[in-house]
Amino acid sequence: MSKLHPQIHFFPFFNSCMLMIHDLFNAPDADVVVRSSDNVEFRLHKKNLECTTGAFPPAGTPVHTDEIVRLTESAATLEILFQFIYPRRIPSLESLDFDSLLPLAEAAEKYEVTGFVYACEAELR
Repeated sequence: MSKLHPQIHFFPFFNSCMLMIHDLFNAPDADVVVRSSDNVEFRLHKKNLECTTGAFPPAGTPVHTDEIVRLTESAATLEILFQFIYPRRIPSLESLDFDSLLPLAEAAEKYEVTGFVYACEAELR
């Protein structure tokens, strides 16, 4: 487990690279794997994504369950976005600064997570 990100586990991977898997989003029965821009994997359920987003996965991404969906957002951004998408306590945005909120708002708009767009906009005001 990482000291900087206690929710991320590191595993040895090919050519001395590290495979990082997010602890909160590591479902053993996941049917979609998302990789952040900083190489953290989120193992998710397609049904949760389909029910709560209007544009996930983005157009042009693989649809086979054995392929990884690579996204342009960081693990920190995706962690908060997925916390909002999954049925659990909604994360507080009050402590986030502008530089953290802006990519969240952009990701929420990109993936059409409407309720989260409004929450981000309220905090950005």
